[in-house]
Amino acid sequence: MVPVERRLGRVAASPPSSWATSRACRAARGRRFVVVLALAVLAVAPPALAHDVDGKLGVGFEDTLTNIGIRQSFPVRDLAGGLVAGPIPDVRAAGVAVRRYVGNFGVEGIAGLSVHLPSKKPTEFGAFASLGGLYNVVRSPQVNLAIGARVLIGVARTNGDSAAGPVRVGVALEAPLRVEYFFNNSFAIAGAVGPVAALNGSDANPLTGQSDSVGLSLSRGEFSGGIGFTYYLN
Repeated sequence: MVPVERRLGRVAASPPSSWATSRACRAARGRRFVVVLALAVLAVAPPALAHDVDGKLGVGFEDTLTNIGIRQSFPVRDLAGGLVAGPIPDVRAAGVAVRRYVGNFGVEGIAGLSVHLPSKKPTEFGAFASLGGLYNVVRSPQVNLAIGARVLIGVARTNGDSAAGPVRVGVALEAPLRVEYFFNNSFAIAGAVGPVAALNGSDANPLTGQSDSVGLSLSRGEFSGGIGFTYYLN
């Protein structure tokens, strides 16, 4: 008769039963199925929704391209080697911006004002207003890329030696390529670049300080034009 301890030892040392092997295989297949199912869900899941500005009204600040595109605020040397003052605009074309979107199309207005109140001379001022449109050609969850067009009108008056000068009017055209980055559904910052054309009449254009010319520019080496922010109210 074989001792119980030896029989128990032989039973413990025997290979696992077919039932245990089948159970382990089923568990492994179950884990593989879960992994494959998760990968399939990720593969067919829809992409994140693009940032939608349809019907939204935004207010903020915008630095137009004219502000840096066509102006010369540093002294330039004349042919004789002396220093002469370059043309300086009466108003920097940057100010309060209001923007309204319908679908991917937006209408915007930008305005700014500068006033000087001399104690013994007439008031001097420089002002501008811009009206334009934007179209979002690319939208992603946080960044929209838009192309657009703007018309800017500047008005200014400066004093002469003893009396106020004439009221001057100037026009500029812009075609911004604008990138807008959204921190959340309400607040965004933007930057833009693009060509600018200024129509300078016989009197100095308030937007550029230049006269009797047509100014064309893409950039003057500065990166401040087009910078702005918008808070969307709804």
